[in-house]
This record gives sequence, structure tokens and C-alpha cells, in this order.
Amino acid sequence: MFAKSRTTRLGLCAAAATTLVMTLASSASAANVFNIGHGAGSCPDNHVCLWPEGNFIERSFANDHKYSSVASNQNVGDMGKLGRDSAGDKGMQDVTSSVLNNTGSAVCFYEHNNYGGMEFRIGPREHWPSVPSWINDKISSFKRC
Repeated sequence: MFAKSRTTRLGLCAAAATTLVMTLASSASAANVFNIGHGAGSCPDNHVCLWPEGNFIERSFANDHKYSSVASNQNVGDMGKLGRDSAGDKGMQDVTSSVLNNTGSAVCFYEHNNYGGMEFRIGPREHWPSVPSWINDKISSFKRC
């Protein structure tokens, strides 16, 4: 009886551990989504989205290896190093013209990498089809604030 009870407990512990690992793996979704498409409706829930054109429009970047739009569910300290690959650094460094905060927190956008320089702050679920001219094409990092 003791051996059967111990085996049952070990089996239940193993099942619980497996469930926990599977839950953690499935909840860790991709932090960055590239080339999300045109329009505010293309921004995934719980992400901050940036476009290089006003009114949430993508642009086709060819020679400078930048993305046409990006969504992220984490802080980004260097917009120029998103998705580094063999073609060179990609990202949205100094090209953003429209932003959407599809999170429940305020988001601060910064002129320089690592959250420095001028700051532009927007509230939860707020969207800007055209960022103010003083920060247009100057966003290099952002974080929840």
C-alpha cells in the first residue's frame, strides 16, 4: 500500500511539473512582431506598435534593412538592434511617425537609446496617427513608464 501511494504521489508531482513547464512555455510568446501591416487594427493586444509613416502606414525599406512596422510586448532599449541578422541591424531607429499603445500601461518613447533624451509619453490604449514633430523620426527606445 505504501509503495502504491508513493508511486501515485510521484506521478502526480511529475504531471504537475509537466503542466507548469508547458504553461510557462506557452505564455512566453514572441516579444517582437515585425511587419505587422497597415492600420491601427493590426497592432496585437498587449503590444506597443510603431510605424514609419503617419496614420499607421508601413513603408517598404530595402537598402537600409529596416522593418516596415514593429510590435513589441517588452521594453526596447535600442530600436536599431531589433531582429539582428546577417543582412545587418534591422529595426525602427529614428524612423517612427505613428504609434499605438495597445497595453494597459503608459509608454514613454525616447530620443536616444537606453531611454535617454527627449521623452514622449502616451497613456494606456492611446494611439497617435502622427507623433509630434519634435519626436517624429527620432524615437530610438521605449518602455512602460
